[in-house]
Amino acid sequence: MEKIKIAEEQNELKKESLKSDLASYEAAKKQELQIKKGQLKETFSSMVDKQAHSLAKSLAAEKQKLAEIAEVETSQMEEKYSVKKSQMIQMIVERVITEYGSQ
Repeated sequence: MEKIKIAEEQNELKKESLKSDLASYEAAKKQELQIKKGQLKETFSSMVDKQAHSLAKSLAAEKQKLAEIAEVETSQMEEKYSVKKSQMIQMIVERVITEYGSQ
């Protein structure tokens, strides 16, 4: 009877020890999980920042390119307008001379 009692006490002590070990293991794994979550958040944030920077750079380059194209187009249109304006003035002057004669 005494041996059974001693064995039960030892089993109870082992049970408590195993519970304590399990709690420690669980706490360590939870901490490890939190660290990994933090690392993943940092990695994701870094990737998002890199992607945003890349897109902003690409957008700035596209904006510059479009601004240059717009400047060239505007210059060409102004030149064409000037030529057409001169042609129209010359045509009007010729028509007036033809209609009313030169004085």
